[in-house]
Amino acid sequence: MAWDEWEELKAAAAERQRTGTGTPVHTRLNQLAPSGGGGGAPDIAIRTKGVHGAADDTETLSRQAMKRLSHSLDASDAVATAHPGNGWLSPAQLKLCAANWEGQLVSLARQMGDLSAQLKDSAHGYDKADAEAEARLRAAVQDLGQV
Repeated sequence: MAWDEWEELKAAAAERQRTGTGTPVHTRLNQLAPSGGGGGAPDIAIRTKGVHGAADDTETLSRQAMKRLSHSLDASDAVATAHPGNGWLSPAQLKLCAANWEGQLVSLARQMGDLSAQLKDSAHGYDKADAEAEARLRAAVQDLGQV
């Protein structure tokens, strides 16, 4: 909803409230549009198989990255070691830069692993909520059959 439209709705509601005319309107956010409005049938289904798949892929990538990072900057260390001193500051700075860069890459790989775990937790949460909703619906239908 555009900001101007929101402002118009608020002004109209305030005017109705001030004058006491019209049907009271209660604005509610975060709800489904009434049938016939909102651009089609609501779909709140979460397909957890895809979420689990994304989590597994992210975990695999994180592990692969961590393995490759252990020796990814060895060439930089070799250069720094081969050219110590001699009045040059660049070998030491190269070693420092490589260590900082490796730290950033390791941090990124760990974050990927953390995100994988969070995706898995989310998927499990959706699965659990769906199972609970299904159990409640079955119990309600069973209760209705006994009336």
